[in-house]
Amino acid sequence: MKNSGRKVYRKENPRLPASGRALPLLPKWIFYPLILISLALPNLIFSGPSWFDTLHIMKWAWTMVPVALLSLTGGAVLALYGPERTGFRFDGFALLWFALLAFVTLQPLWADIFARSTYMKEWFFFASLFAAYVLCYNLFGSEEALRTALWLANCNAAVNVVFAELLLRGMNGVCPLIMNVPGNYIGNTGQQEMFGLWMAMAVMNGIFLHTSYARISASAARGGRRFAAHANLLLLAFNSWGLWNSTTRAGVLSLLTGVIIISLVVCRCKDKKLLKPIGAASLIVLLALAFNISMGHFGWSRSYSLISKASDMLVNARNVGARKEIWMTSWNVVKEHPLAGVGLGHFKWHYLEAQGRALREHPWMKWQFTYWAHSEYLQWLAEFGLFGALALLGAMLWWLRAFVRALSRKENLSDMAVWGCAMIFLICFDALFSRPFHRIENVIWLSLAFAVVNREIFPESGASERIRFSAAYRSFGVFLAAVSVAGMLFLASGCAADKRLRAATLTNSASLQRAHIDAAMRSLMERDEANEQLAYHLLSVAKATGRPEDLRACVGQLLKSFGTRPQAKQLFELAEIVRRTGDGALFERLAPYLHPSALGEGAASAD
Repeated sequence: MKNSGRKVYRKENPRLPASGRALPLLPKWIFYPLILISLALPNLIFSGPSWFDTLHIMKWAWTMVPVALLSLTGGAVLALYGPERTGFRFDGFALLWFALLAFVTLQPLWADIFARSTYMKEWFFFASLFAAYVLCYNLFGSEEALRTALWLANCNAAVNVVFAELLLRGMNGVCPLIMNVPGNYIGNTGQQEMFGLWMAMAVMNGIFLHTSYARISASAARGGRRFAAHANLLLLAFNSWGLWNSTTRAGVLSLLTGVIIISLVVCRCKDKKLLKPIGAASLIVLLALAFNISMGHFGWSRSYSLISKASDMLVNARNVGARKEIWMTSWNVVKEHPLAGVGLGHFKWHYLEAQGRALREHPWMKWQFTYWAHSEYLQWLAEFGLFGALALLGAMLWWLRAFVRALSRKENLSDMAVWGCAMIFLICFDALFSRPFHRIENVIWLSLAFAVVNREIFPESGASERIRFSAAYRSFGVFLAAVSVAGMLFLASGCAADKRLRAATLTNSASLQRAHIDAAMRSLMERDEANEQLAYHLLSVAKATGRPEDLRACVGQLLKSFGTRPQAKQLFELAEIVRRTGDGALFERLAPYLHPSALGEGAASAD
């Protein structure tokens, strides 16, 4: 995979004024360490029992804070010195992404955004991914840095496999760094589908690294490089074991998609001899499957579960891995809000309403709580409406056109672009059946992949054009720095509030618990969680005092919390209050979210 050809990224500085000289947007010693932390570390991080949110909040911090620090520094440099000296570029794909960000920002004007906390968290996620793309597009130009990032990610995945094996056997107590979820094969990712995706990404990285090392001539492949090549194969085999044991069909099929794409790109744009190492690495993945199945006889693998899931996918193909009912309900959400959408982050509330209607139309459906459409594209359509969905579709078709054009012209893409194409298709295929766009520690890799591919398959703007729009570029630098500061303040207040909520769960004093919750309520980031904890606090008070006014306060707060952060526990608490008190008005409010078979019993209780 030689890096030659007119499309290979070369950092160019625009024509400078006589007294000016080039100034890097960010020094390498700042950019690469921070972006590598953001890419490679968060999937091994979890918050732990000292936090109220024991999983996500530290994953957000370790992913987003490095990007925010880079955005603050880079944005300030761009605002001060402009594109004339920094050589900063803003491609058409970034412009479209920025337009989508503006669309999301204006969405409260036409969509009913009632869960402000959730909306703002998702807005900052979206903005962080955009910032990561812009920064990587301008600064991530080292193939050695990419290999370093892939190695760090693959080591992260391997440690997660070790943690998953210990969790499965209830041995997580041997290390305080392992999540306390015994019996679950998820490592520190926190969720089975995300574990499967992370392992698929790691295996794809291993296949790429093997191909990359294979192009090095025998004379050059000495010492460290040869050791790295062999170590990568061992790591590939180990991570393949973890992928098969994850039993996630979406992860396996996503990896297959990535392998097909990297083979296609190599076949069209690189030396076809490199198909041989791709095949050899893929064979290692298949051998890991065979070994996994053989070890199933000794109880050392989850191969039978994987085989059972694969069989179900073939026998009950129309059920789409138990997603058919979820997709039917999600489509009802779309039909109820076809143009405006339900709003960023508001799918989960409207899903419950739509499920009640779907159950009346299809009584055979399973009643269940879920906060995700189990297809990012379907959830995007539900949250953004027709116009937002058309914008996404247009962006995808535009990118695919450029990708197909690069293949048809057999353009000599760089190693980074070959990897990026495979990773884009892998993650985007997984999004058909899962929710990678809602886990920033995974989807930030999509920002990097788009960045390294787009600067080769899309035409570049000239230096003169950048200078002509210098004021706009400087304004963008101000925007980038300002949003990064706002995001870090938002996260800092959320972390402080999260600690308050944790303290509230540890005290037996009702007054002190209420004080902690009220303090947490002042943080926009944790307001929904604080409202939920206040509801349970008032419920405990009502049970202790037995006074009707305390019960009314509890019901009001439970309904308020259920309206912004719907949880099954809240619904069951409210249903139990209906059963005990016969509150007909409350039953009428809950009816749309209950299974139709429960309505008769509930109505009888209300009577």
